[in-house]
Amino acid sequence: MTIIDTPRAAPARTADRIERAWAAAHPVTRRALVAAFVTAVALSALVGAPMVVKWACAATGALLAAAALVDMHERRLPNRLLAAALLVTLTGTAAGAAATGSATALAGSLAGLALGGGCMLAVRLTRGVGMGDVKMAAVVGASTGAFAVAAAPVAIAVAAFSAGCYGLAAGRRRLALGPSLWFGWAVSLGLVASGWWA
Repeated sequence: MTIIDTPRAAPARTADRIERAWAAAHPVTRRALVAAFVTAVALSALVGAPMVVKWACAATGALLAAAALVDMHERRLPNRLLAAALLVTLTGTAAGAAATGSATALAGSLAGLALGGGCMLAVRLTRGVGMGDVKMAAVVGASTGAFAVAAAPVAIAVAAFSAGCYGLAAGRRRLALGPSLWFGWAVSLGLVASGWWA
């Protein structure tokens, strides 16, 4: 008996996944993605932090927005984008800690990672969101926690509330959570920039 080993298809590159999601997106969604990139840069410029932390925050927001676009198209969040966003966040806050001699932002980022990821993991255990959502929530928490630890759970709460409202309005029980998590990230950073936690 001969066993034929058929080769598996190579996993799609992340850039290809983003390109396919962009090509399939409605023009309004494309404009929303561009607006998300601009918003990420603007919010990062407004928060009080060393420049390296601001740049890391802007890059994280852009990566999270791209991940949300893929999630809308595939209903799966790309691990590589989320890993890159987390690496950028932690590297930026560590560099900021080295520049200022204070590890407060880095400690807040790690606490936010645990809070954001932990909140979403609790939801996964009871309601069945995907592990990609848990990972993205952890990145959202790490990014916002660098500025204020309380911003991490607020970001996740805003994401859950906005997803619930959209699901009710659209009459859908299952939807991509990536865009709502990005929205929670943006709202939470907006609150930080406005001095809400000052």
